Amino acid sequence: MKNLFLIIAALLCLAGVVTWLTRADHDGGTTLVWTAGLSADRIEQVAAFHEWMKKTGRVDEKGEPLFRIRLEAADNQSTLIQAVSGMAGDLIDHVPVKRFAPMGVLEDITDFARENGLDPGNNYGAARDLLMYDGRQYAYACNLAASALLCNVDLFRKYDMEVPPEEWTPEEFEKIGLEYIKRANAGKSRQEAFFAAAMPNVILPIARSMGSDMFNETLTAPCLTDPAFVKALKIYHRWVDELHLIPNAAEVASESADKSSVNSTTIPQLVAGRYAMISTGRYVNMDLRRFKIEPVHLSFSQYPEYDFKNLVFISRNTAIYRGSKHKEYAKIFLLFLASREYNELLIRSSDGLPPNPKWAENNPEYHNPPGYEYEGNLHTNELKWARTIALPESLSPYYPLAEDKILYAYERVAGGLSSPEEALKLANDGIVHSIEETVDSVASLRDRYREDCELQKKIDQYKAEGRKIPAGWIKNPFHLRYYREKNMLEE
Repeated sequence: MKNLFLIIAALLCLAGVVTWLTRADHDGGTTLVWTAGLSADRIEQVAAFHEWMKKTGRVDEKGEPLFRIRLEAADNQSTLIQAVSGMAGDLIDHVPVKRFAPMGVLEDITDFARENGLDPGNNYGAARDLLMYDGRQYAYACNLAASALLCNVDLFRKYDMEVPPEEWTPEEFEKIGLEYIKRANAGKSRQEAFFAAAMPNVILPIARSMGSDMFNETLTAPCLTDPAFVKALKIYHRWVDELHLIPNAAEVASESADKSSVNSTTIPQLVAGRYAMISTGRYVNMDLRRFKIEPVHLSFSQYPEYDFKNLVFISRNTAIYRGSKHKEYAKIFLLFLASREYNELLIRSSDGLPPNPKWAENNPEYHNPPGYEYEGNLHTNELKWARTIALPESLSPYYPLAEDKILYAYERVAGGLSSPEEALKLANDGIVHSIEETVDSVASLRDRYREDCELQKKIDQYKAEGRKIPAGWIKNPFHLRYYREKNMLEE
């Protein structure tokens, strides 16, 4: 009970600080609402924005910021309801562009972004698809991530093993992992240490490394029954169920650890030595740096993959609400997100990748943060891979809920309910059914869907004939890059 009162008191204090820092001036100055949630990091960012406006001359006659930002908390569902009903904040954070933009609730910022260097292609080329819908830009990134495997270097040194390579195949992952768990569990009555934490999210990158993706080229149909997905799921299941390189669901559930970190239980377990590596990005340091223990040395490796190297690229986006009465002011906030001041704030806090990588590329404080030398190549590698091999997940306009059917398939296999082939077929059929329902119920999608299906027939014909495919036909960012690298495109 005492702890509950302390938590409530802390939240009330935080809310008070937010109110004080984000209040409008006493003369009734303009205030924009940013639905970004309440946290110490967001408070710092709002305060930095107000100072940036003063520094850049965006002030009123009293020398105060031209307007102020006020934070509000809201999840995607409540934000969408507010937007549709005409009650959303001026700036919407954590916005899934491909879900919100088709509903007409986001402001089109394409021209503004191009004129002011906010075009995502100028920064992270692969981020373009995360910020756009139908060739138009509706958001700008607050931060990004290209997660891979963060390794505890001290554990490998302890067991007299080489640190994992930056690139490796699934077979190399198995070989190194088996040797690791043999040494780490030697003399113990039961297995206490694992090579990696649970990471079913690796199934998609492994399948992609063999040339397949969740959707076809036009995003009109799923491809989860492709042999590449069957092989990828079997590989991961083998690591868990047969080789025990990775804990199963029961072993994960049995762990008792602090669940307050951004990576749930995995960060304490990485530090404690239960896991040699976890799936994460540089944002993990927001937790690691808070630990009151001797820091561990780190290194960053790609997921084990085959020929086509890839990582999944994600971004936290902010968009302007189309119904905002202060759109021109809101655009100033987007300029701040690309500014040196905001990006250096993210670089110092390690809160993901900065939205404007030019402030990180040749910046020693990004690559080797003073006082945090033990973080190794994490910063350098994630930035490099984000700009070269990272790709967003393919999202179909005909499957708006974007439920993770790959995880669904794996859980069926892990629970002994289905074979990999059966589980993936069930997952695939579920997406097909959802697409059919969506197209039937949304009149505006029907003609477009029929056109894309006809286009898919042409693509399939070209592939069968060994002809190069016109780049303009391909809607899926994965296939666009894959075919380009394989010299299969007609540019």
